[in-house]
Amino acid sequence: MTSTRGARVVGPAVVVALACLALAPVLLARGFVLVGDMTFVPEQPWSGAWLGLDGSVPRAVPADAFVSAATQVLPGDLLQKAVLLLALVLAGFGMLRLVRAFLPAAVIPATGAAVLYLWNPWVLERLAIGHWGLLVGYAALPWVTVAALAVRRGERGVLAVVPALAVAAFSSPTGGIAAALVALVVVAERARLARAAALLGAVVVLNLPWLLPGLLGNAAPTDPEGVHAFAARADTPLGAWGSLLTFGGIWKKSIVPGERDAWLLVLLALALTVAGLVFLVRRARAADVPVRRLLALAGAGWVLAALPTSAVGADVVVALVEHVPGAGILRDSQKWLLLLVLAVCLGVGLGLEALQRWLDARGGPARAVTATLALLPVVLLPTFAWGISGDLDPVRYPAEWSRAASVLGDRPAADRRTVVLPWSAYQRFTWNGDRAALDPAIRFFPGQVVTNDDLAVRDRTVTGEDRAAARIGAALGDGRPLAPVLADLGIRYVLIERTAPAGESSTAAYPALRAAGTVLHQGPELELLDLGSGRSAPSVSYAPLIVVGDVLALVLALGSMIFCAVRRIRSKPDNLG
Repeated sequence: MTSTRGARVVGPAVVVALACLALAPVLLARGFVLVGDMTFVPEQPWSGAWLGLDGSVPRAVPADAFVSAATQVLPGDLLQKAVLLLALVLAGFGMLRLVRAFLPAAVIPATGAAVLYLWNPWVLERLAIGHWGLLVGYAALPWVTVAALAVRRGERGVLAVVPALAVAAFSSPTGGIAAALVALVVVAERARLARAAALLGAVVVLNLPWLLPGLLGNAAPTDPEGVHAFAARADTPLGAWGSLLTFGGIWKKSIVPGERDAWLLVLLALALTVAGLVFLVRRARAADVPVRRLLALAGAGWVLAALPTSAVGADVVVALVEHVPGAGILRDSQKWLLLLVLAVCLGVGLGLEALQRWLDARGGPARAVTATLALLPVVLLPTFAWGISGDLDPVRYPAEWSRAASVLGDRPAADRRTVVLPWSAYQRFTWNGDRAALDPAIRFFPGQVVTNDDLAVRDRTVTGEDRAAARIGAALGDGRPLAPVLADLGIRYVLIERTAPAGESSTAAYPALRAAGTVLHQGPELELLDLGSGRSAPSVSYAPLIVVGDVLALVLALGSMIFCAVRRIRSKPDNLG
């Protein structure tokens, strides 16, 4: 076996190198990567929406609050680069630590597990669709598992799990739920119910920032049509279920890498998954309770991902979405594969270690073979290199965007509510290479910004939850004058993105809006109109309760981080990696 000194260098070095290879164009040039739901801006103005204080669905709560605060001191593009790089690096480092929690001397096997955890179709597709918050939560999962194992073994107290749980919970609701499941399943023991109860309490508190807005908000019910629109789909010749077993199966076909059609590469990817599961089962049969439970979670993750791919399963999920508050999180089912990926990567590490021992015992080239297999995920998914083959090339916002935002920022804050046209949730700007991205005006401009939150997915439309947006969309669809509707909603400003593709209903509304309003800014990219009257967004009565929940979560997270840091300083440093 390689020495401990080698373990401190080899694994982390490979992880950092692969993360840099994956994000090379992002890291090598200034600018923003605007793809899918990922829209960072130079300086994100503060808004109560970032904490869910406006009654909207808390999809990026409280992640947007942290981003807004961070961009006050760090340019938004540098923050984005740091977040993406850290997500990939910490994901790999976490898997290194997880494998070594079971196999302390394993270097190459731990590296192979980390390579697979960092470089796989699930990560690629989530990055391509812009789900950076979910990737941060994914990166936290192995750290949560390592800490939970230490708690179960009596080496640490419950507070040791809290920092990683906080990272997952603050990054996305799905990450918070997945991390909570992993921690509770690993730690829970019938003989130590008090410890499990304390952990459950910590989990609830850490997730209050998005739980409270989600439960108390006044958004419209989740459209169950999204269950079908965002269901997992086949992206390999293996069908939907086989695609999910190889960590793919995302609903958006346009982002699927071409090699997912290659039988040989797909079968090798399936072999990796099967091998990981086989060695997990072997370990579980050896009375390893945590591995047994991680295996059960992996199965649950795959079932959640696969459920909407069948008619009966889709009906079950639709019923849940229609009747259970918060069940809308089950839409986009493929994201729940993160539980399967976590377990399989650990199993691959166990398998590589077993193979290395077997070859060593027979005098074979153990290190050469296992090192080659450790890098197999990179061979199976070459598109991931260089920013998904250039899809993540950064761009700069036109200077006009900042000028228009400054004009709006000089207006009275009380009635700073803006609607954005063309009426589309996602825009394709020529300066962004015609890539579809969530309209960046939502985060670029101060005040409340209202856009269409209906989503057109293939042959269906998934209705959004914003009631104001629904009224605006209905007026545009019916061809009714928009200015009276906006006045009734208290929306004073209209931002027209002139270079974005516009539908007929939006362009038909422009002349009347221009006649009814005053032009505050007009340029080749943007036009800002003042309709003359507006009012601040209605306050929600439960806002103080949400703030209390935010404070409790932040105090618990910071307190646990300080406690763990002090304890680590006072104790002998652990081996890194």
